[in-house]
Amino acid sequence: MKHACAVFLVAALSLIAACSSTPEAAPDTQTIRDYVEVGELEGVQHIRVYSNDGWAPLTDKYVIYTTRASDYLIEFIRRCRELQDNSVIVGDHRYDPNRLRVNEDTLRGCRIGKIYPLTEGQANELRSLGKMLGGGN
Repeated sequence: MKHACAVFLVAALSLIAACSSTPEAAPDTQTIRDYVEVGELEGVQHIRVYSNDGWAPLTDKYVIYTTRASDYLIEFIRRCRELQDNSVIVGDHRYDPNRLRVNEDTLRGCRIGKIYPLTEGQANELRSLGKMLGGGN
């Protein structure tokens, strides 16, 4: 009985240790995150959107969102596999149809975590980076 309890205790402690460790970001996600940190990109809380806006995935956590005024890097709170699966129809939650808001609105059903305004050069660099990572079109 003592042996069974000891085995159970060791297994439980191993499981707790495995669950409490911080998961590493996927290499593609880390590459984009590094770009944001090195470029010292400043986030905004919302952006103005229009009916003819578009977006292109960089990874399953980042997209470049293009409006008629500017480009933005959008980071989702979680990995957004719905970006690649066009067979799934996902309704978006929008508090205001003319704005995308951080932590409130969704794109393809995935909640937006951060929005970074981009210059034209930054947007082009990120598109090239996304193609290298296999996420860009």
